[in-house]
Formats: sequence, C-alpha cells, structure tokens
Amino acid sequence: FRKLTPKQLDAVLPKLQVLARSSPDDKHTLVTRLNGHALPTNEEEWKAIHPDGNWATDRDNFLPGYQEEWQSSRVTGEVVGVTGDGTNDGPALKAADVGLSMGLCGTEVAKEASDIVIMDDNFSSIVKSVMWGRSVFDNIQKFLQFQLTVNVVALTLTFVSAVQGSEPPLNAVMMLWVNLIMDTMGALALGTEPPSAELLNRRPYKRNASLISNKMVRHILIQFVFQMLLLSYLLLVGAPHFDVAMHSREHITIIFNAFVFCQVFNEVNARSIDDTMNVFKGLFRNPLFVSIIVFTVCAQYVIVEYGGDFVRTTHLTEDQWIKCILLGSLSLPLGGLMRLL
Repeated sequence: FRKLTPKQLDAVLPKLQVLARSSPDDKHTLVTRLNGHALPTNEEEWKAIHPDGNWATDRDNFLPGYQEEWQSSRVTGEVVGVTGDGTNDGPALKAADVGLSMGLCGTEVAKEASDIVIMDDNFSSIVKSVMWGRSVFDNIQKFLQFQLTVNVVALTLTFVSAVQGSEPPLNAVMMLWVNLIMDTMGALALGTEPPSAELLNRRPYKRNASLISNKMVRHILIQFVFQMLLLSYLLLVGAPHFDVAMHSREHITIIFNAFVFCQVFNEVNARSIDDTMNVFKGLFRNPLFVSIIVFTVCAQYVIVEYGGDFVRTTHLTEDQWIKCILLGSLSLPLGGLMRLL
C-alpha cells in the first residue's frame, strides 16, 4: 500500500475492502486520496511531507499525491466517514468529511478532531446518526418548500394590489398571522418529522446537491400558480358566488380564510418532497404536526369570527366556511396530479 503511486492506488481503491495492519499514516493517506482534503497544493506543502523527495521527478510517484494531480484524475471526490478512538486517529478523523469518535473509550484528541461523538461506543449508533441526519435534511427541505410557497404567493398578491393602486386584500394583522403559520408553526410541524428506516434505502445526496431540488421547484411553482389563480378569482369575480358585496369586509374575510386554508392543506402536501403520493403516511407518528394543524384551524376560526375591527374580519356563514375549506383543500389533489408529471 505504502509503495504504490497515486495512480496505482486510484486503481485499487474501488475494489479495496480491508486494509490490514494499517498505520495512522496509512489511514490518513487513504482518506485524503478518497476525498482530496489536506492534499498539498504546491511544492512547499509537498516538500513538508516528503523532505527527501524531488518535486520535479517524484511528485507523481509519492503518496498521497498533490491537489492538481488529484483533481485531474477524477470529476469529484468521495464523501468519507472515519471512525476512531485513539490519539493517532486524529489526522484521519480531521481529514474525513465526517469523523466519528468513541465517547467512552475515545481520547480527548480523537473527540476534538471528530464531528460526531458516539456516546455509547456502539457502532449501531452510526446507523441512527445517518438516519437522523437524513431526516433533518429532509425536514429542512419540507419547511423550505412550504415557506417559499407562502412567501411567493403573499408577496405577489401584495405587489399586484399595490401596482393596481387598490388596498391589499390581506392587511398587516392578517399577514402577521400568516407569518406565524409560515414560520413558527410551520417550522415546528415540518421540522419535527421523525426519521424512518426507509431513509436508509435512499442513495445519499451528492456533495454539491442543491438544498432546493427540481421537484421542490415544481411543487412551489404549481402551488403558486394554483393559489394565485384561486385568489384572483375570489378577488375579482368571487364575491357574487358567496353572496357578498365586492370589496366588503365579508369579501375580504373570505379571501383571507381561503388563503389560510390553502396553506393548511399545502402544509400536509409539503410532507412529501419527492414523488411519494401518500402525503398522510406516518402522519400520526408526529403528534406535534397534527396538534399544530388542529390549533391553526381552531385559531383561524376564532380570528375570523371574533377578530372584529382589530383584524377587520367578520362572521361567515356555514356555507361560506365550507366553500373556503373546499377551495383550500384543492391543494391536496393538485399535489397528487403534480407528482404524476
């Protein structure tokens, strides 16, 4: 292993499974050759590793190689995880993308150099850490998918109203309530989804993968178009269908109510960031999500019915409530159709 050239080691790495009787330097060489971290970038750094070597003749023959040579031999590096507990494992742990050290028998040097400390020294905990890490990443994506949809719709609605010279259909207090749904409660609901074993069957994301995927962009755009069309219909021609006068307090309350219920149902839709059709799967494994949805609906009822002059809302009839909820619920079948595209 130690006598191989960088090019020869690159040929061995795809088939390498066990490196027996390896020294700490061997581990460090293996890690740096896989991910490209800590490789010398110039002659001075290379000579610090090989003081007796000749940069002109030996740089392509001595491990671990150098940055320019490494980059020219591959498109991208590997994502490397390293476990260790001794002081000598420090360099390899630090060079790895993810270093895992032992909490009970590991040295302080190893713990400082690592990213994750396994508190119970149980290797099965690594599987849990991977599962939780993927779950946290997915939950951030779910929240962003939901938040960006609400943001784009609310901002566009306000902007169009301002350009037309008319009063925005959502006043400051209404926007504060929408912001509370979007930020605080949305983060709690979508950011606390528990992990599942199915996450381990998924291929890991690439190192340069975007936080906002193409499927998320598709979801945001389709929901944005739907909600803008719905709110435009309610704002421009919807009043007679609810038996209210145009631009009356009842009319504005209906627009506000339908908008909020679009977000409630879209929050359920946002639980899926891929093409999974069943957005209700595992719903009751997250009681906080269910509680927040119930609280949002109850609070919306109180705000509409009893907000009065403070919120500038008024009482709605049972028929108007049902119509608002049904219009908002169209987000769910729309989400299903969208995932078939």
